[in-house]
Amino acid sequence: MIVIAGKSDIAVHGLMLAMQYFSLDQIIVVPNKSDQGVDTWQPSLIKKAHEKGVAVKTLADVYESKVDVFLSLEFDQIIKPEKINTDSVYNIHFSKLPRYKGMYTSVWPVLFGDDVSAVTLHKIDQGIDTGDILYQKVFALEEHDRSQDCYRKYLKNAIELLSDNFEKIIHNKITSYQQDSAYSTYYSKASIDYKSIAIDFNKTAWQVKRYVYAFSFRPYQLVSINGKKVTEVKILTTKSLLVPGSLLSENEESLVYSTVDYDIELFFDKLDVLLRLIPAIAVSELSYFMPNILGVNDRNEKGWSPIIVAAYHGRKDIIEFLLEKGADINDRNYHGTTVLMYAKDYALKEKDSHFIPWLLQLGADPGLKDWSEKSIDDYITKDQADFLGLLC
Repeated sequence: MIVIAGKSDIAVHGLMLAMQYFSLDQIIVVPNKSDQGVDTWQPSLIKKAHEKGVAVKTLADVYESKVDVFLSLEFDQIIKPEKINTDSVYNIHFSKLPRYKGMYTSVWPVLFGDDVSAVTLHKIDQGIDTGDILYQKVFALEEHDRSQDCYRKYLKNAIELLSDNFEKIIHNKITSYQQDSAYSTYYSKASIDYKSIAIDFNKTAWQVKRYVYAFSFRPYQLVSINGKKVTEVKILTTKSLLVPGSLLSENEESLVYSTVDYDIELFFDKLDVLLRLIPAIAVSELSYFMPNILGVNDRNEKGWSPIIVAAYHGRKDIIEFLLEKGADINDRNYHGTTVLMYAKDYALKEKDSHFIPWLLQLGADPGLKDWSEKSIDDYITKDQADFLGLLC
């Protein structure tokens, strides 16, 4: 019996892996309390379990069941491992343990300007993220990454870590090592009050920039000033001469403030404006809007990013520009629909047989599946696949 407890892409992926090794009656799903059985900007574990005929139970039910493996994958409840009748009780924690035990692990690496973070598979003991480590996958954080970028990297790397080690986990062919006490940090739920997020200009310009980046997570919040959402902080070369927080200039696009060392320019959110303009905008004008979004892979409430909209409208020039800026050629919306899936609509409508092969050469993956477990081949006929240069 295996238990998959948690939420989002990583828990759904864990369920799909479990189905490869266990019969349906040997799998239990324990969803987070916030899961209402409906896909939002994250897939619902309850919904996927119901689609597959997998039992959905509570943590209390698990304590009374015979369990071989328990996997916590972004689970929101405190687990008492002594109540589970197996030693194979594991969690994937989104941080480079022993750093950042506890909460808000997409905030701290960005706030403190870390160059790397990691996902860590560890045993669950009676402490908070203190169990022995089995596997850890480290990834780079870029200077421009916001907390939402960090979170997406957590998901991507957690899925890869789980896939690479799932068979060893369920067959107990693992080794572990104790966490080091050096550089160990912990943050509780009380460490951030999201109702009182505000820029403190009595900081250095770099600190203000890191703060804005750390709390830039579009599905939840953006830092605001004067009622306007801030997307970017540009550190100017001019040293601040006035009291920190002094407004130096303003226009419709941005505000300039003093800090304790350098003046900064704060740019306002214009993602929706940019997405509307992409079908017709000149690529030379695109750079003008980049400070007004949360990085090149920013997404609106439907999960549409600039590269997705550009692919849907066949804008090769914009796609090239975005890729140079670090856009993901395999980006997805909030239903898992990929750039390539959007691009095939344009290619078929405009009878462009070169567009899809061009994207494939750039690294677009035709094997990726959306949340309905369908790849691009499932949405086209054989004749269409031949025309687009795809193999059904």
